[in-house]
Amino acid sequence: ESQKSGLSAAVDLKMGLPHVTIPKKLPLIVVADGVLLPGSTIRIPVTTVKNINLVRSRLTSGSKLASTIIGIVTKEPGKESKVNALHEIGTAGVVIQVTGTNWPRPSYSLLVTGLCRFRLQSIIQEHPYPVAIVTQLDDIKDITDENDEQPTELVSEFKEAAQKLINLLDISVPAVAKLKDLVERVPSRQLADVVAALVRATLPERLQVLDAIDVATRLRVTLPLLLRHIQRLKDVREAGSEEGNKENRIVHISRGGRNLLPDPDSLDDSENEVAELEEKIKATNMPEEVHKAAVKELGRLKRMAQHMPDYSMTRNYLDLIVELPWSITVKETCNIRKAREDLDADHYGLQKVKRRVLEYLAVRQLRGDLKGPILCFVGPPGVGKTSIAKSIATTLGRPYCRMSLGGVSDQHDIRGHRRTYIGAMPGRVIQALRNVKVKNPVMLLDEIDKLGTGIHGDPGAALLEVLDPEQNSTFTDTYLNLPFDLSQVLFVATANSLSTIATPLLDRMEVIHVPGYTQEEKVMIGQLHLLPKQLQEHGLSSDILDMSKESIATISKECYICV
Repeated sequence: ESQKSGLSAAVDLKMGLPHVTIPKKLPLIVVADGVLLPGSTIRIPVTTVKNINLVRSRLTSGSKLASTIIGIVTKEPGKESKVNALHEIGTAGVVIQVTGTNWPRPSYSLLVTGLCRFRLQSIIQEHPYPVAIVTQLDDIKDITDENDEQPTELVSEFKEAAQKLINLLDISVPAVAKLKDLVERVPSRQLADVVAALVRATLPERLQVLDAIDVATRLRVTLPLLLRHIQRLKDVREAGSEEGNKENRIVHISRGGRNLLPDPDSLDDSENEVAELEEKIKATNMPEEVHKAAVKELGRLKRMAQHMPDYSMTRNYLDLIVELPWSITVKETCNIRKAREDLDADHYGLQKVKRRVLEYLAVRQLRGDLKGPILCFVGPPGVGKTSIAKSIATTLGRPYCRMSLGGVSDQHDIRGHRRTYIGAMPGRVIQALRNVKVKNPVMLLDEIDKLGTGIHGDPGAALLEVLDPEQNSTFTDTYLNLPFDLSQVLFVATANSLSTIATPLLDRMEVIHVPGYTQEEKVMIGQLHLLPKQLQEHGLSSDILDMSKESIATISKECYICV
C-alpha cells in the first residue's frame, strides 16, 4: 500500500511544484540495474564511492530544495565496464528521504521522486562525484494542464487496458484501490510513466519508455508491456490454486518499479529462501514459546520487500533461531580410568589438580548430572590450564568450545545487543552454542580475570546469570530475546590471578590452583613431550638426534622457559 501511496505522493508532489525548473548543472547518481521514471518514487541503494560522496556533500549538508534535486542516470546495458557508458536520457528527481549508516562501512539509501526527463550534454566533473550539463526535456511548469493534445483514441485504449489490469486484482486490497484512483486522475502525459513503473519489464524495456520523449510514442511503447502483464495475470488465474496466490503479483511488481533492484523474476529466489526457512522452523524441535515467536517473525518477513532494512535483520534473526541447538544434545560418556589415562598422557605432574578433576568427574558419573560447581583453574601462563579443560571435554565425549574474555569491557559481548541497533549481534555465549551445534558442550571461559569495566556496563555482572545454576536455565540474550537453557552447559574457567575477579563472580566458582613447574618437571616435560613433538614436526627421529637430560636442563635455565 505504501508503494502505491508513494506513487500517488509523487504525482501530488509534481502537481504542487508548478514553477520548478531543474538546474542546468546536475549532480548525478549512477545506477546499474534500474530506471527512475517521472511520476514514480523509488528507493536507490547508494554503495559506490562517488555516489556516497554526492550524498555526503550534497544531500546531508543543505536543506534547500535545489540541493535535493539530482539526476538519476543508468549505465548502458552490456557496457558496465566502460568509462562514462551512461544512458543519454536520465531523470531529474527530488530526494525526499536519506537513510543509512557509516558503520561498519558507509551505506546509504535514497527515496527519490522522479520529476522530468533530461538529456546529458556533457560531463563537466568526475570527482568527487559526477556533475553534468543537462537539457530539460519535459515541461513540468504546466504539469496540471489537462488541455493535452494527445491522440484521444490512444489514451482511451491505454486507460481501458489499465482498468482491465485493475479488474484482475482484488479491489478490496487498499493498494489496488489506490492504484485505481491513481490511473483515473493522473494526467495523460504521465500515465505511461506511472504504469510502466508498476508492471513487469526488463531494463532495456524501461529504458525504451524513458527514451520516448513524445507522449504518444511513450504510450505506444508502454501499451505492449501492460497487455503482456494482463495476459500473464490471466494465465496465472487459469493455472488454478497451485499458483493462485500470484494473482496479487502487482505488489511484487511495484517493488520492481519503485526500487532499483534486478528484474522481479529474481524475487523467486527470495520466496525460495522464505520457504526454506519455513521448513527449517517446522523441522527444528524448539520450545513452544520460541516456535510462536519464529512463526510471527516469518510472517513479517513474508510481507516485507527484499530491499527494506528490516528484511535482512529479520532474516538473520530467523537464521539464528533455526540454527540454535534448542534440543540437540550429545550422550555423555564418563570413564574414570580413561580420564586418568588422558590426563597423564597430556600433563606431567599436577597430581593434586588431576585428583580434583577426577573427583569432579566421579561425582558426575554417580549422579548422572551435576549443576555445580564451576571449576576455575588459576595459575601462571603455560602450565596447562586450557589443555585440562580440553581433556575434560574429551573424557566426557562432549564438544569443546572456547570463549576468550581477555579485554572484554562491554556487557553486550555477553548478553548481546538489541536488534533495533545497526550491526546488532547475539552475545558470545549464544554465538558459541550456535557454532558448536549442541546445547551441552564444555565451554571454556578463558582469561576470566582479564574482564574489564567500561561505559557499556560490567561484563562480569552479566556472567553472573550465565554461571548461576539457578538462573541460567532461562538465560535471555538481549538480541535473541527468548529464554535459552544453559543448565546443561559445563562451564570451565581459567585465570592467571584472583585479585582482579569480582567477589560475586568468584563465589560462583571453585578455584583450583595450578602451580608452575619445578626444574625437574620442566626437564621431564621437555624429554617426554616437547622433544618428541619437535622431532615429529621436523621429520626427524631419535636415531638422528638425541638430547640428554643435562642439555634440556641447561636450555630451560638459560632461556627462562616456563612450560
